[in-house]
Amino acid sequence: MKMSTPRHIYAKTSSDKNDCWITGIAVSPQNQIFATDCNNYSLKMIDIINGDIKQLQLRSGPTGVTFVTSDVLAVTMAFSKTIQFISFSQDSFSLKNSLKADGECYGITHHQGKLAITFINPGKLQIMDLKGNVEITVDKDSNGDNVFNTPMFATTNSHSIYVSDPGNDVVLRFNWQGEMIGLVLITEPMGITLLYDGSVLVNDGHSHCIHKVGGDCKHSQTVLEDVYRPFSVCWFAETSTLCVSRFKQDSGGNYIRLYKMKF
Repeated sequence: MKMSTPRHIYAKTSSDKNDCWITGIAVSPQNQIFATDCNNYSLKMIDIINGDIKQLQLRSGPTGVTFVTSDVLAVTMAFSKTIQFISFSQDSFSLKNSLKADGECYGITHHQGKLAITFINPGKLQIMDLKGNVEITVDKDSNGDNVFNTPMFATTNSHSIYVSDPGNDVVLRFNWQGEMIGLVLITEPMGITLLYDGSVLVNDGHSHCIHKVGGDCKHSQTVLEDVYRPFSVCWFAETSTLCVSRFKQDSGGNYIRLYKMKF
């Protein structure tokens, strides 16, 4: 795996009062980046080609974002304990229905009509349908101990749900029945995203690098170094592009880094 020198896309707009903190990223086949900017209470649609930005103001800071259909997104807003559905076109947004969550929902991912959502307070994973009916909650193990410390990001495929827990320095793998079926130790894992081969890319916020974790969560290897404070991440298969945001700290959080990848 080889990575190009990153291209930087500027995510801050003239109406933003604060530097950006991009906490979630999703990419559409139309070369649009959808970014949740928690610091500026907004969802942004950024054209990868020309950098144009359309922005939707929200009533609290959004944290995670995922596609539900080709033109509908689901966005978590941790501090208002809400999951907001948002439709979009080439140049506009429209608020749809919302769901009330029973905790501070952070990461979100969708697969075939099911949402997998992480909660940072209290720490848990929930699997629910698109109407908000909770089917499975994962919070305690068979001994009654907490499964998570701070579950933040999640990604899914047809047989697995992967969750990063920086509080426990681990990436966990679950099946859709909520059973833990694997784990791998990563120091301060943050954003995670699936590759075409079923492996997972994981941001390491402590060592400033990105790891590739096998789909079975039994091994990992470093594939990109010197990525300062990586936070959220999204792999876009159509153009072999990796989008990486930075943990809020200074004006560097205003940029999303784009890496072209070759295998």
